[in-house]
Amino acid sequence: MTKLNTFMLMAAIALGGTAAAGPEAMQNLQKPQAGVPADFSFGGENGCEFMLNGKAFQIRSGEIHPQRVPRQHWQHRIRAAKAMGLNTIAFYVFWNQLEQKDGSWDFSGMNDIAAFIDLCQQEGMWVLFRPGPYVCGEWDMGGLPSYLLKDGPAELRNTRNPRFMEAQTRYLDKMAEIAIPRLAKNGGPILMVQLENEYGSYRSPHDEIAYIEWLRDYWKGKGAERFYLSEGSSPMHLRFVVPDVAVGLDPADRESDTRHARKVVKNAPVFSSETYPGWLRHWGEGNWLPSRGTLNSVRWYMQSGFSFNLFVLHGGTSFGLTAGSNSDHNTGANFMPDLTSYDYGSPIGEHGNLTKEYFEYRDIILNALPAEAAVPEPPATPETMTLPVFTPELVCPFFQLRKTDAGQSELPRTLESAGQNQGIAVYTTTVPAGDAARLNITARDYAQVYLGADHIGDIDRCTNSTGIDLPARKAPQALTVVLDTFGHVNFSNFIEKDDKGIIGPVKLGDTELKGWDMKLLPLDAGEPQPGMPDRMWTPNLKGGLFRAEIELDKVADTFLNMEKWPKGYVWVNGHLLGRYWNIGPQFRLYCPAEFLKQGRNTITILDTMTSDPAPIRGEPERNMEVNKVTESLNNQW
Repeated sequence: MTKLNTFMLMAAIALGGTAAAGPEAMQNLQKPQAGVPADFSFGGENGCEFMLNGKAFQIRSGEIHPQRVPRQHWQHRIRAAKAMGLNTIAFYVFWNQLEQKDGSWDFSGMNDIAAFIDLCQQEGMWVLFRPGPYVCGEWDMGGLPSYLLKDGPAELRNTRNPRFMEAQTRYLDKMAEIAIPRLAKNGGPILMVQLENEYGSYRSPHDEIAYIEWLRDYWKGKGAERFYLSEGSSPMHLRFVVPDVAVGLDPADRESDTRHARKVVKNAPVFSSETYPGWLRHWGEGNWLPSRGTLNSVRWYMQSGFSFNLFVLHGGTSFGLTAGSNSDHNTGANFMPDLTSYDYGSPIGEHGNLTKEYFEYRDIILNALPAEAAVPEPPATPETMTLPVFTPELVCPFFQLRKTDAGQSELPRTLESAGQNQGIAVYTTTVPAGDAARLNITARDYAQVYLGADHIGDIDRCTNSTGIDLPARKAPQALTVVLDTFGHVNFSNFIEKDDKGIIGPVKLGDTELKGWDMKLLPLDAGEPQPGMPDRMWTPNLKGGLFRAEIELDKVADTFLNMEKWPKGYVWVNGHLLGRYWNIGPQFRLYCPAEFLKQGRNTITILDTMTSDPAPIRGEPERNMEVNKVTESLNNQW
């Protein structure tokens, strides 16, 4: 042991904690071998060390979400992790991407979780399996399905809600079918299963330790043996710790972060389950800046043998409507929708580019590993390409888009109650003649308000706006609200209340408006299509559907530059890339090569604010300029 390592371990003990496993844990270089059982356990003094086949073992993990990464790039990302000196891949599973509206399950493409686990094993990497059912991850509703809000606010993540428990058990049964044969004891790469996620941060009036115990007992009944919780490091966060379950702290950047956890965790290790090399970003914030202090955290891990997981090593992309949002925990105010990109300031960028920080982390890790670790060289970054400028043509204005009639109701309905997750809804009612008055309305999340043929203004939840002034009316007029959504809140107990659409009663002054017509425009079931205009619709409604056909001689990853377009959605050959919004910081949407094809390609755009097309260019990388500095919060909200 070097003098520096000795000093670090003595300092750790002086701080009042139990020293980590020590550098000897980094000497255990065993890799998973298909069909060969491995004994992963908790051992050492008071069971505080990870053990692999009887020897101390350091988990050096990087988080990669296969459901955010094009399948053809899975191997590249895993190999980049391995080349950084890591030995484990951690990943969330997003339930609401797997269970379909009709009750079927989709495990194809990026949803093929079993294939991803098998590929990790093939590449010599262990796995930390994080199935939730709630995962956060800046993902729509934290991975929970929005049908849980069909009847309005609901108590989730507890054993007293039979509807939730029935749905959760149905999902976990699918996860067990995948995970149990792939546990290390059964010859697979999975070392541990995470029970839920950051439950101590939920802070609902119905949280309970019985829920965590139920999850532990469920997995034990299926045959799993080793579990962990991911939590913050304070007493509040750790109030749901159960015996014989390891605890990952989000984060543990130094020994002092573990002090309280080591007092409450019995017969199990403590490690850093989420160490942040960057931080999430919302629309309207600045671009990503790597968290340089995390380099020092990794130095400590490699000096002490402390186990860790970099969240995220590679973020990827929240394709489609999967990006989530943040808000005030109790009221839903201060709404902050997440970007389509999940770059996160990670060491491995959105299209697999290896950053300066990647090589700095690699140097720190490799300098601490024995020579026999034989860490491979990093893989080459996947090819990207530039697309010549093209300008889509207007297919039809917004008011002519084909929509589904959801019927009439006395009060406006939520999208969930109508069976739609996110997307667009158009609400129409009649307002009486009268003087100018304030329209008080709770719109989630962005509403364009029209009185007759005139656009009165917009209501943006991001600015906490809850109303708009309507002018005087000499006769009754149609009031039309075009409602566009962002992803459901993904963190805190407001998840239970974040249904979409017009929420609750709408008042014009003191008069409650009733008799609402609702039309739906779901965006996750395919591209919008032209239709016939409804008689109540006027050509003054903003927005339109656009399309372009481009010919490609070859395909590679690219980024569609949408900077000249106001706000909307992009499909490439039927694949919904996600949202764009010209408030930034993201202007370019990642389009992986597997969404493209040689020959003719169709680009479809639904812009909710303009009917005037603008040029688009395919760029070789995502825009990363920093016009506004936004702090990387390191999970300290």
